Amino acid sequence: MTILYECQVPDPKELFIRDPQPVICDWQGKKALRLSGQGASLLLVPGLSLAQGWIEVDLGSEGTAYPGITFRVRDSLNYELAYIQPHTSGCWDALQYDPVFHGSNTWQLYYGSQAQKTVDVPAQTWHHLRIEFQDQTARIQVGAQEPLVVRQLAHPHREGLLGLWTFLPAYFANLRVGDDAPDIGLGADPTSHEALPAGTVTEWFMEGFGVVDAEANGILNLNRYLSVSEQAVRLIREIRVEEAGEFVFRLGFSDEITFQIDGEDVFTGEHLFHVSPQWEERGYVRPDQSIRRSLSQGTHRLTAILKAREYFGFGLALTIEGAGYRALPAQLCQ
Repeated sequence: MTILYECQVPDPKELFIRDPQPVICDWQGKKALRLSGQGASLLLVPGLSLAQGWIEVDLGSEGTAYPGITFRVRDSLNYELAYIQPHTSGCWDALQYDPVFHGSNTWQLYYGSQAQKTVDVPAQTWHHLRIEFQDQTARIQVGAQEPLVVRQLAHPHREGLLGLWTFLPAYFANLRVGDDAPDIGLGADPTSHEALPAGTVTEWFMEGFGVVDAEANGILNLNRYLSVSEQAVRLIREIRVEEAGEFVFRLGFSDEITFQIDGEDVFTGEHLFHVSPQWEERGYVRPDQSIRRSLSQGTHRLTAILKAREYFGFGLALTIEGAGYRALPAQLCQ
């Protein structure tokens, strides 16, 4: 095993740290680095950029916090990220993969078996978090518990820096990094061949930008294309109806939307994060709003006006159900 970096307590003087108050202290029987997590703390090991390898650390918190590991860091606004959530220990999202795009966390767009895992990570104690990564796959494990395997990392870049991250105060010790080719041992993936529902819209024309593509899960990740300062977009797609009939538009979004057909508002709503033990209250984007509409023969324009109010994923999912229509090319919208 090749170890490229090893430190019992990360030294703020030797590393890049985005944190106003890093402190070396004693916590739960260990010398540790405390990061305040104000505005999301980020620690990076300078000069250590890897395409494959592993990184591990001991971490913990006194209460609500999101301490974790960053890898393949392109810059301080774009990186792969995974963390534990001591305040949801034992729940479906206690271990979370959460890629950061242009400074925005996107966990409302990346969820389910490919991004979340139930683990026991209670507060007031240490936990060992290890991430192994190679190609577009990562294996994320807490102690000896069953790992979360991410089979399609979200970022296109294949190499980057490594480090630590937290939102809200957390403690870190025993940071190690190596470049061994990991044996992730994927095995069979029962979801790898699942096709998107028929009628899923996978391309949109974004005004002032051009064509944007949905992720493999059918959700359009607007954070992939936009700065976190961009708070509103207009998305357009046209369909050609060959035979008049009734259509169902199944819509998912974050955070606010006005959905129009031929310039007429047919749905408005908001979908935000709420502190709640209920899955439905977390603001995940999935097409669970149904809009029924009779459409005449001819060309019809679909417009989605989206506004961002949070920093947990700015996006859209749309599936069209109905017979006798075809989607016109997104690149021909204007």
